[in-house]
Amino acid sequence: MLYLDGTKKEISIGEIDDYVTERKNPKNIKKIREVHISYSSGLLKQGVTLVDTPGVGSVYQHNTEAAYAYLSNSDAAIFMISVDAPLSKNEIDYLKHIVKYVKKIFFVLNKVDIASPEDVVESLEYTRATLQEQLGQAEYDLVPISARQALVNRTGGGVTGIEAGGLISLEERLSNFIRKDKGRIILEASATRVLRTINELELELLLWQRAMDSTLQDLDQKAVLFTSELDKLEQEREDSIHLLYREVEQVCSIIEENINEYNTAKKSEILKILEEFYESELPDKPAKDLTSSLNLFIKELILGILNEKHNELKIKAKDHIKKIALRFFNRIEDVVDRTMSVSAEIFEIPAEKSVSKEYILGSKNFYFHFDKHVTIIPSVESITSLGILPKALIAGQILKNAKYKLIELFDRNCGRVRYDLVYNMKEGARDVAGEIRLRADAVSHGLRSSLEKALSEIDIEEEERLEKVAKWEKEYREIIIIKEDIKRFIDSI
Repeated sequence: MLYLDGTKKEISIGEIDDYVTERKNPKNIKKIREVHISYSSGLLKQGVTLVDTPGVGSVYQHNTEAAYAYLSNSDAAIFMISVDAPLSKNEIDYLKHIVKYVKKIFFVLNKVDIASPEDVVESLEYTRATLQEQLGQAEYDLVPISARQALVNRTGGGVTGIEAGGLISLEERLSNFIRKDKGRIILEASATRVLRTINELELELLLWQRAMDSTLQDLDQKAVLFTSELDKLEQEREDSIHLLYREVEQVCSIIEENINEYNTAKKSEILKILEEFYESELPDKPAKDLTSSLNLFIKELILGILNEKHNELKIKAKDHIKKIALRFFNRIEDVVDRTMSVSAEIFEIPAEKSVSKEYILGSKNFYFHFDKHVTIIPSVESITSLGILPKALIAGQILKNAKYKLIELFDRNCGRVRYDLVYNMKEGARDVAGEIRLRADAVSHGLRSSLEKALSEIDIEEEERLEKVAKWEKEYREIIIIKEDIKRFIDSI
């Protein structure tokens, strides 16, 4: 179990209810961020992590915030709908948000055991029509299940029609997605990267072979031209990195401006909320208890609204850095392609361009650090020391001090949110820049090394030359065999 402040605690399965339900942890007063549960399951063994978020239709804002927070980290979503309740506006809004980040959504109609077959059919048709109206005309596959009946069957035996046509059907859909859709993309991405690397290794071998067949004078001339062209391309790489940092700085400025505007606009609203809470607490509590209640309320208020804002901006910032990164990864792949083309042209050797770069770039999400949660915990000092005096004398001062403390802590924690987002954006940019350098340098270094090796070996004795050529031919044949195997594999996916 993970707390909001980052501390961890191990609990038993029987204790989970004490931390994740509104009844035993109202408004998340225990400050729980996540509860991690491990379970031996065939589905989970396929590399799947299931995240159960609170419902977005909850009357509790912190539940909705948690549901939104995981969007950008999801490959697919299972959206649960109840047969006895139509889709709410909050759920529709959430679905519109989901489709921006999640390519695959599995719709599940639960509680079919409490409705007649006719009502289930009607509910499915109504839900499908609502989805088409709100999300666009597409085929929405809804799986009717009874979670309660499925649990009974799993724990007590006896497979019913509901079980066979419900949960098992959903599990099959999930497994197919993992094996065919998600798995295919991963396999194709990996195979394409391997093929691209093999093409680069092939060019290095061909460059060495052609250089060894050249005269020393001809090789020296080509080496000068080759080095000059690679230097230009490496400078272009550095120029790209400079532009990358500049674009990220511009996005950071937009984020900072957004938070500053939010800070200014929100103050009157939170002051009004504080006044309403103060008025509701004033008649019933002595001064000391009133100050304690105000302290706690201020912390909860700031934590709630800034977590919501942080999650909103985190998704936007992550989307910005991802788009920028993919554009610059595309740019550097073009530089790599031109590096190979220039090398092939200078040494008059064939160079095969790699297949689509899309899958090479499609897995770069892991460079971004926004999964680290910002810690927004206001200071714990008391609002006022006047709590020992009669309430009638100091009630107005208590409210005045509470307002001052609210604004002070709100400003301070807006700054924390701003720093967290900007810092993570810049960390993401540094990771992207590092990947760009590694990508370009790997190809450039390989080609330079092949040329330097040829220059150092061009005057060796004939017997040694024959040995090196034989070794080269063996390595080249092996690479060509692997290359053809990879091509066939990609065609078969």
